[in-house]
Amino acid sequence: MGDAYHVPVCDKGGCMKRVLVTGGAGFIGSHLCERLLARGDEVLCVDNFFTSRRQNILHLFDNHMFEFMRHDITWPLYVEVDQIYNLACPASPVHYQFDPVQTTKTSVHGAINMLGLAKRLKVRILQASTSEVYGDPTEHPQTEAYWGNVNPIGPRACYDEETEILTEDGWVRFPELRQDTAVATLTEAGTVEYHVPDEVISYPYVGELLRFANAKYDFTVTPNHRMYVRSKTGKMRFLQADEDRHWPSWKVPTGAEFGGGEIEWFELGVPPRDAKIQVERVRMDDWLEFLGYYISEGCVHVRQRVREVNGRDYEIRDYNVLIAQADGESRDRMIDCLQRLGFKFFTSDDHQLRICSKQLADILAPFGKAGDKYIPREFLGLSRRQSRILLDALILGDGSRRGDGVCYWTKSGRLADDVQELALRCGYAASKSLTPGRDIYRVNLRPPVEANLVEPERVRYKGKVFCVDVKNHVICVRRHGRAAFCGNCYDEGKRCAETLFFDYHRQHNLQIRVIRIFNTYGPRMHPNDGRVVSNFIVQALKGEPITLYGTGNQSRSFCYVDDLVTGMIAMMDQDEMTGPVNLGNPGEFTILELANQVRELTGSKSEIVFRPLPQDDPVRRRPDITLAKAKLGWEPTVPLREGLVKTIAYFRELLKAGI
Repeated sequence: MGDAYHVPVCDKGGCMKRVLVTGGAGFIGSHLCERLLARGDEVLCVDNFFTSRRQNILHLFDNHMFEFMRHDITWPLYVEVDQIYNLACPASPVHYQFDPVQTTKTSVHGAINMLGLAKRLKVRILQASTSEVYGDPTEHPQTEAYWGNVNPIGPRACYDEETEILTEDGWVRFPELRQDTAVATLTEAGTVEYHVPDEVISYPYVGELLRFANAKYDFTVTPNHRMYVRSKTGKMRFLQADEDRHWPSWKVPTGAEFGGGEIEWFELGVPPRDAKIQVERVRMDDWLEFLGYYISEGCVHVRQRVREVNGRDYEIRDYNVLIAQADGESRDRMIDCLQRLGFKFFTSDDHQLRICSKQLADILAPFGKAGDKYIPREFLGLSRRQSRILLDALILGDGSRRGDGVCYWTKSGRLADDVQELALRCGYAASKSLTPGRDIYRVNLRPPVEANLVEPERVRYKGKVFCVDVKNHVICVRRHGRAAFCGNCYDEGKRCAETLFFDYHRQHNLQIRVIRIFNTYGPRMHPNDGRVVSNFIVQALKGEPITLYGTGNQSRSFCYVDDLVTGMIAMMDQDEMTGPVNLGNPGEFTILELANQVRELTGSKSEIVFRPLPQDDPVRRRPDITLAKAKLGWEPTVPLREGLVKTIAYFRELLKAGI
């Protein structure tokens, strides 16, 4: 037997539905609840008041067809309804920038929970997406077919399964990456920060991938992937991998500035009671140099023998730390380092330095033999200065310099990974390879000069692809040992939510409807939501300067909330298409024109002041509503001036009440 679900009550006049509206106490949600009640539907309004206000729905509580539930949809919800409008997500800049993690969780986890509910109940669900998915559009006006920077209704931008990502635990293959592991991200300033991803993405993929590869980098990505590149003019940009570009003109970063702390002392611990040399700690600089020599050229040897004392045999162990090095300047530097440590040492044969110390042997024995060596994670988070001490000592032992480049050799694949990471932390670019015909790894270090891209090779691929959604949107990846920085999927919450909706539609045949809302205004906007209409009206009514960013010539379209709600209901009730569908007013006004209208309609004498334009603020945004007109018979009817009069009246009363 299938899942039970709510059955609509029908009579000759039609069917009365029980409708769930998440985010129903918000600006748009409260108007939608009001309209659904007016046409005879039961309404279940769900909201957690993260950004919405109880005053928006107080007038509905006396209606017996209205029910309110305080709930955060990032947690599952178990109710019985006939339709679901998913509006729950902070929409204004002030609110979603205040807590971007909660915004993403609401968009993604909330969408998953609501989709799961719709799947269980076998009901139709509408997703209120946003024109923000278009980013700073190059197409004007924006049609639903325009992807913006990524394609939100198709496969996500990702890497193949051979790609690795640099994390707080070192290099990790994407299929093995855990959700709670912080990954290395690159800031616009060229510094590295570690952040836990908002989402780890994995899905099956069959089709072409694009491979950009030479001796310095190897990216194999989906065609819609965002490459992080520098132009000839020096500006960093995100470009889609399948764009028609002359790729050798663009460069990718292969190095960055890593942060790290300075540590003064290394604690050796309490020495054995019978130790002739009592050393509990040494300076970290000296220990790092010694450790580099040991990892490259050292081993621990424990000699067991039987010694007779007073007629009885005793098992004796001699603990020896050996460091191999021929005569020369390198040997002199090692001897100088050992003298600073404070342990007694002597020459064993003519090519080894020997320290007899159980204390040191116990610390160094876990490093294993040559093929097992590694650098402990505690030494891979230090400052560049201290990291260079360790790296220089490693190179002195098993490396060679040629001009500005360095080669390091080791039998340990794990150590090669660690040396590559250490080199990146020291400001080098680095690649790792296995020498053909020999079980020896080679790590090539070079100055971090940005590398010119090559024209991509198209490769057929069948398997899983992977990525992360993480702050800064640029990650350090490695494929076939070649490390560089590249873009991640950069799916904001609404883009991800759209993707989830279409995935559920394709996989589960779920009835979905997706709309993209452009700038909307009207009564019940939050007075401090940071949107341009509410900002201008509140500033004008208070007699404060009206703040414009840039020249004021950037344009927007403004849709009155009543028109939007009409379009939302029309989209939900039609049976022909899933969307996405643009809902907005195609009338275009400059921000300066809006400011002048607000000042006129409020009778304000506020001056207009100009501030610098924020980075990435779109210059133009206007919807193409051809699809909505053709399929929904919908278009806005409320002129901007008429809508502003109603909105100003609302804010005037709000300010009088001191709210």
